[in-house]
Amino acid sequence: MKKVLSYVLLILVLCAPVVQANEQVPITVDAEGFVILDEESQMIQAEDNVVIQMGEDYIKADKVEVDLTAKTIKASGNILLVQEGREVSGDALEYDYISEEGKFYNAKAAEENIKFKGKVINILKDEMVMEDTDLIPGYHDYDDYHYKLTAEKIDVYPDGKVVAKGVYLWIKGKKILPLPTFTTTLSSDPTEQRKYAIPEPKLGYNRDNGAYLEVNYDHYVDEKLEGFVHFKATSKKGNQLDLDYDYAPSENFQFKPDLSYDQEIGLDGSVNLINKIGGVTSNLSYNAYIEDDEDDPDYKDKEWLARWDLTTDIFGVKSGLHLRRDEDDPETGKEITFDKSWSDYYWQLRAGADNEYDYKPQFSLGIKNKDLGNGTLLSTDLRIANIYERDTDVETSRRGFDLRLRDSQVKVTDSTNLYWNGGLSASKYGTGDDFQTYDFNLGIDQKLAFLDFNLDYQYYNEFGQTPFEFDLLTDEDEKIGERNYITASVGSDLEISDDLDLEWNAQVRKSNYEGGDDYNYYQFNTKTSYQINEYNSIALGYNYVGTVGETPIEDEEVERDDLYNEVSVSYNFQTNQLEFPYWDVEIEAGYDFIEDELSTLKYSLTREFDCFNTGIEYDQLEKDIRLNLELKF
Repeated sequence: MKKVLSYVLLILVLCAPVVQANEQVPITVDAEGFVILDEESQMIQAEDNVVIQMGEDYIKADKVEVDLTAKTIKASGNILLVQEGREVSGDALEYDYISEEGKFYNAKAAEENIKFKGKVINILKDEMVMEDTDLIPGYHDYDDYHYKLTAEKIDVYPDGKVVAKGVYLWIKGKKILPLPTFTTTLSSDPTEQRKYAIPEPKLGYNRDNGAYLEVNYDHYVDEKLEGFVHFKATSKKGNQLDLDYDYAPSENFQFKPDLSYDQEIGLDGSVNLINKIGGVTSNLSYNAYIEDDEDDPDYKDKEWLARWDLTTDIFGVKSGLHLRRDEDDPETGKEITFDKSWSDYYWQLRAGADNEYDYKPQFSLGIKNKDLGNGTLLSTDLRIANIYERDTDVETSRRGFDLRLRDSQVKVTDSTNLYWNGGLSASKYGTGDDFQTYDFNLGIDQKLAFLDFNLDYQYYNEFGQTPFEFDLLTDEDEKIGERNYITASVGSDLEISDDLDLEWNAQVRKSNYEGGDDYNYYQFNTKTSYQINEYNSIALGYNYVGTVGETPIEDEEVERDDLYNEVSVSYNFQTNQLEFPYWDVEIEAGYDFIEDELSTLKYSLTREFDCFNTGIEYDQLEKDIRLNLELKF
């Protein structure tokens, strides 16, 4: 018969001096065997499928002792601790239920794509520290793996960061080689993951580089110093080395060097030094780079740019001094700024000299994204300034006002959404000129049966004259005037049958300009995939991008290399993905109707293991052979 004993009141009284640490969370002891309270020794003993509930956390074990005086739990036999969603199992546990810290022996833990198996796992409030631990890929059982990493110590931090020291790589039970400090993340966010926590070599051959060896490595030294290393050696071209590091010994000091060396071009890179002294933050950066020309191998132009930004807070006002200098400018650019924001409102005062735009000075007052209700956002900006623009060599006063309203999502029906955005800008100058700009955007997203439909309209216009290029709506040197754009797109992603999939998308954009020019853009792509049988599949695709007419705006013109009229076909052979190791073979071919020639002809052969894959890729047109090895950490 099941027995339950809940000493809630007693435990709360005994924990009174530290209730703030655990917010008076009651502890319930539940067992299928027995639960005994010894009031004299203040001990609770329980056996047989014991469950200790601590709010949302709990401990399961065969045998448990709770010391109400020491506020500790000792457990043994088939132990499982669930704390803040993290599960740790083991043979023995010592746990402080007030500090939520403890020690596991012969323990196992699983986190996202990695399993841990250690002699001792220390459960701390802010991290998990493991001693004499194995790291095993999360694609198989603990006792079935081709390789593993062992470490003398592993730290798992609350943000998911994993740091292992004293690391060795083992393959098939044999110690192969020591590794530098290993670090990775348990986060599922690909932007936070360290892809090259273990140095991964890539071997290959192509007609440009000849034979080459390429290595990428995320180098972690300690919590203060880490970086990324890229190295490439070739038999035809020069070697390359890239170093990108971040050194932060304290929250008040950060040093970030980023250096790149190409044997054919030279050394370039940047250095960034951030330092905080008292209430002043200093940000000093230097960037040196080399401009080259693919068509002229002898052309090399060295450039550099330096900046120094000093910022502080004076009575709630963010204040800054900004200095800049570059290769082409003998003068040092100087600017001071004062900013203040509260709720949705802000003001700014800035003044400077020897910059691209010199403000002598400029005062701004405005509203940023104020919610007017129902998702409508309001932004305004009023500016009064005396400005010098270097490119036009014009200096005059400017008074300007900007207004913008927008709503990114107006739900009309369950399958229909509208969005809109409109703005106007009006400026008056000391030269007597006036200049106004208007823009408006209205669109609809509609789900029609199996089709995804979008219709979008954009309008731009400019009136009057401005002495400044930065007031223009485009990067052109002159006013373009009225512009209208209408874009329609439709597509779908269909599963026609269990073996046949079809996806396609078509888009048409019509552009009309005040000068009488018309520029139309057409795009269509489709792909059909068919699973022939358990192991074989084929795919057929078509991609078209074309234009008609002319545009006066250079940035809107589609480059010749971005026009397509191409058909592609691929074949894939893949053995059972549920049984490691398996084979993955793929052949890709494409034909370009514009150039009237083959555009793609590639072959790849991959052997997928549970914890790594290896393969070879061959590009017949580029004469490129690549060997690869990828570890699944």
